[in-house]
Amino acid sequence: MLGEKLTKLTSYQPFFAMILATAAMLSLGKTAAQAETLDAEFVLNKLTAEQRGSYLAGVVEGLAFSRFLQDRPDESGMTCIYDWQSSNLADAGKLEQVHAWLARHSDKTVGVLLYTLIKKDCGE
Repeated sequence: MLGEKLTKLTSYQPFFAMILATAAMLSLGKTAAQAETLDAEFVLNKLTAEQRGSYLAGVVEGLAFSRFLQDRPDESGMTCIYDWQSSNLADAGKLEQVHAWLARHSDKTVGVLLYTLIKKDCGE
């Protein structure tokens, strides 16, 4: 059932891409012009805690959906990524570990860094 809904949503990808791009520009405000510097250092040091949480959740959402598209109709990889998000981004202690990981690799993009962490638990 979830697979059917997600498959239907994929037909609207250009529309959602426009919405996400607009939302990103609005949420980042004046910093949107600096999108080329959107690495871990920028996310940790320039975004507010609320913006950072939303950005990290968005990256994980993208990784989960990408995993679903790769594995469909099997949803176990996507579910594992959502479970990782629930256990690592919702827990303050584990979130600090994620932030420490990002700080250690501040010149890399957040998507690559989160993918590396998630891959340990959920495979490729």
